Amino acid sequence: METERVQNIASTFEDTIPEAFIRSEHEQPAITTVHGVNLDVPVIDVSDLDEEKITRLIADASREWGMFQIVNHGIPSEVISKFQSVGRAFFELPQVEKELYAKPPGAKSIEGYGTFLQKEVEGKKGWVDHLFHRIWPPPAINYRFWPKNPPLYREANEEYVKYLHGVVNKLFKSLSLDLGLEEHELKEAILSNGKYKSVFHRTTVTKDKTRMSWPVFLEPPPDLAVGPHPKLVNEKNPPKYKTKKYGDYCYCKLNKIPQ
Repeated sequence: METERVQNIASTFEDTIPEAFIRSEHEQPAITTVHGVNLDVPVIDVSDLDEEKITRLIADASREWGMFQIVNHGIPSEVISKFQSVGRAFFELPQVEKELYAKPPGAKSIEGYGTFLQKEVEGKKGWVDHLFHRIWPPPAINYRFWPKNPPLYREANEEYVKYLHGVVNKLFKSLSLDLGLEEHELKEAILSNGKYKSVFHRTTVTKDKTRMSWPVFLEPPPDLAVGPHPKLVNEKNPPKYKTKKYGDYCYCKLNKIPQ
């Protein structure tokens, strides 16, 4: 059976989003938004030569907010623009061409073009179409999910990744050092045992403008066991999370299985 894509639905409805896509009341922003509080997300200039200052700012934002924005990160604006441009161009292709990169039915991986990402809760569907594929390391890349059109898609992605490595390494270094670890240890997929927050990611949409984003998820191999770092655990601070294979964690999360 052909999957109905959100982009096609959005192009045909007028004023009302179909009921199946409207989140339940307890998930709607009107209920969860904090009022009367300054919610300016921390903005951190990572070009500052004072590395101790950068480490402190990143760690503070991670402990208090669980998120932050970085500026002057070293990725040229033209590289970002090119990366975003090919992404937009893909979603502007005819539907039949986009479906060439569709996620195979029953696939366990999230790679590919699709609409369904995780188990539906209360019968509600996600108001989103997506294109996911791995960009690193090279042996893990499956170019079957990299569009050949637009022609510059692969070039734009690979150029962006070259610059992204430096940003990722700097962030992980700061997060590790603040926890009293070696600069490489947190990058090895070990949890902070609750010292850094993990915020609930949500977005809102409007009927007047299409929202697009280009997230890059940093994740370990599926078979790697992840859990609180041994140096962050003791009698006074026992493990707050179970150690399990990352692939098992993802499966439970996407299928809404308690962990």
